[in-house]
Amino acid sequence: MGLISIIFFLFVSGFYAGLDLFAQDSAQTYKLKEITISGEEFIEPKPISVVKRKYIYQSDANSVSEIAKYIPSLKRQTNSRGESQLFLRGYGVRQLALFFDDIPLSIPWDNRIDLSLIPTEMLSSIMVFGGTPSVLFGANTLGGVISIKSFSPGPTNLLRSAGTQFGSNSYRKYFINYSNYFNRFSYFASLSYVKSGDFKLPGTQKDVYNNSIYRLNSHRKKLSAFFKINYSISENSKIGLSSSLVDAQKGVPPETNVGKPRFWKIPLWRKLDLILNGDHNLGRAGWLKYSFSVTKFNMRIDQFTNETYLQLANNEEDNDFTVYGRAVYSLFIAGFSELNISTSSLSSVHKEKFLNTNSFENTFSQNIFSLGTEYEIHQDKFSFLAGFGLDNQYTPRTGGKPKQKNQTSVNFKTKFNYFFSDKLSTQLVYGKKTRFPTLRELYSDALGRFVPNPNLSSESVYNLESDWKYIVNQNIYGFSIFYSLLNNGIQRIALPENQFKRINKDKIRKWGFELNSKIILAEKVNLNFNVSYLNSFAKNKDGEFNDTLEYKPQVISGLQLNYSYNKNLDLLLEMNYISKEFGLKEGSQYFQKLPSYFLLNMRIAYRFELINKIGIETFLRVNNIFDKLYYTQWGLPEPGREFLFGLNFDIK
Repeated sequence: MGLISIIFFLFVSGFYAGLDLFAQDSAQTYKLKEITISGEEFIEPKPISVVKRKYIYQSDANSVSEIAKYIPSLKRQTNSRGESQLFLRGYGVRQLALFFDDIPLSIPWDNRIDLSLIPTEMLSSIMVFGGTPSVLFGANTLGGVISIKSFSPGPTNLLRSAGTQFGSNSYRKYFINYSNYFNRFSYFASLSYVKSGDFKLPGTQKDVYNNSIYRLNSHRKKLSAFFKINYSISENSKIGLSSSLVDAQKGVPPETNVGKPRFWKIPLWRKLDLILNGDHNLGRAGWLKYSFSVTKFNMRIDQFTNETYLQLANNEEDNDFTVYGRAVYSLFIAGFSELNISTSSLSSVHKEKFLNTNSFENTFSQNIFSLGTEYEIHQDKFSFLAGFGLDNQYTPRTGGKPKQKNQTSVNFKTKFNYFFSDKLSTQLVYGKKTRFPTLRELYSDALGRFVPNPNLSSESVYNLESDWKYIVNQNIYGFSIFYSLLNNGIQRIALPENQFKRINKDKIRKWGFELNSKIILAEKVNLNFNVSYLNSFAKNKDGEFNDTLEYKPQVISGLQLNYSYNKNLDLLLEMNYISKEFGLKEGSQYFQKLPSYFLLNMRIAYRFELINKIGIETFLRVNNIFDKLYYTQWGLPEPGREFLFGLNFDIK
């Protein structure tokens, strides 16, 4: 009843209109003659929600996946490989694009990444682009874009901090950040180490494999390092070079109540990125922004015969090498319009070998090229955007298996904004996007788990969305209605012998709405709230939209209540509720409803100044206060109540 009361209060507290949950700035009327243009302000498409560093810091998260609770319509899910994935408005992780400092974060072979292994210490913000993302982002952005930005130091913006955390399940974390700025140069370095043992199950639950309250094989550790150096050529022109390394090991908890569980360990998970970014004001000739990267990824999976993890049955070694480049050129015309042209290219090679095939190495490769252009007109009361994009994928090497044809798709986006006043604005978006199936979806059997399907077709979606935003007294209220029709949606089906296969569904229809708000209830009390409703079904043989789909919850809601007693003491409550979600259990060909769950977390922190310019924060966090048993995917119970204690130091 408490949750229902909160929802009712928020419905009647004001007119919901807009989408920026955490962004402080309101929707602006575009008057190009009266403002100073910056690269971020116009070249970058506008996100629907932003999680700023303050909330990333307060989350005490050791990975990006733990930030999901702050983002409307976003669900975190753990899959059978032990990977943390994000779902946005019912779109799976392969249908989303993840970027880190404007380069792809996911591995192209599968268009996925284990977000539980991506650190947060060096981050400044996470931006979410839903609906139909800009064509400037390139290929495979069918369901949205999540753009993660690292911290960039400036003359008055330095990050010098360190911290340590200890908690349940033998959890410990150490990190240090340091940045500096001199003349035209700046640099930032971040280093962190995280280690945890097997996590405790909720209540009196016991793991079926070891008859223990601890989840078998759920331990992990990771070492992360990040370094960035920037050079300012002028006030509005800069170039940066950065390097990122994540080196991890982890266990993969076996699924419960299944006929053919996986007994896996991942002794090697290493990702190295080298990134070059440029942002240049060309004066009357326009603006140029570009990103280039080289990524090397190595992973090994050891598969064992049983829960003792003593006898090796097989193993898989994956090696990926990816080169990516993207450039966006912007030209501002006649003081009231803007032309953006984007081009991007990706070339990736995936090599894998298996113990059972005497380490014979298969090689797969793909090349993706995208070209996009958008033209936007700005007036006092309205703006209009039209964009068109062309994507192409070619797979020259397919591990000796039948090749896919060269695939090309045409995409578009139209957007109309209208500003009733400085407080009230609306926008209408309509567009089409395409996603090419990944090489893993086409050719991999996932160590016997899947039956490959090299005949998969590309997915395409038509999105229609209406968004509203209302801002009053620094309070932000948002409302969005969306509808999408997905053609050839790639879904998995259950087969005999405890296997799965990916197929194309003829049509998948989704519609729903989002409500979100940022409210200052009192001088010391802030409230962030979001709730979304999703209706999602596939067309059946009779032409009706009533075929159930996997892991697309009907209701997702989140709430964060922040009370600052004084400048030193701070209390944070986090609530999340997810319900009406279905999934396939291994060995069953019918969907079964997952239990709904409500999670409550609490954080209490106290800050004080040790000596001049050195601040200390000590905090206690309790996650899953009610020790709730819940699943984000069948057969994979999540952790019970967890305690976390930490000390954070910062130098002003």
